[in-house]
Amino acid sequence: MASVRLKFQLAGDQDFAYIYRLCESTMRAYVEADLGDCFERVARPTMQKLLQGGKFARSYANDVLVGAVAHEQHETHIQLEEIYLEAAAQNRGLGTAVMKHFVNQSRSLELPIRLHVLSSNPARRFYERLGFLITRSTPEVNFMAYTPRSMGS
Repeated sequence: MASVRLKFQLAGDQDFAYIYRLCESTMRAYVEADLGDCFERVARPTMQKLLQGGKFARSYANDVLVGAVAHEQHETHIQLEEIYLEAAAQNRGLGTAVMKHFVNQSRSLELPIRLHVLSSNPARRFYERLGFLITRSTPEVNFMAYTPRSMGS
């Protein structure tokens, strides 16, 4: 893939419909496979809380809207809550570019990154290729972390 210029722009309440549609199209099957028929009950309040808390950003690649990401920077770590890419943007290196942005931030701040991925979601292997390790698992969810090398020794 050619060089990609990423930009993240704070999302607001007006972005709820877009983010919800993106979540539903990319995540509903995994939520239902691992957690049962709870998508509507869980997704809507989770996204509203993250949006209202200023945690969601629209993700742009070369000035084209390609998805959304929700994260928080804590004193002890960076928490990646949600990462969604449009179907047309998947398998084109954009997810890797987004994650490298956070890995670089992790390295510069010397903070680990934490995230969780549903057990049925093949994204777990993607995160493992980027250096994330499973720190804890339940039958439904894998909790993962990336620790910058400067912290690991």
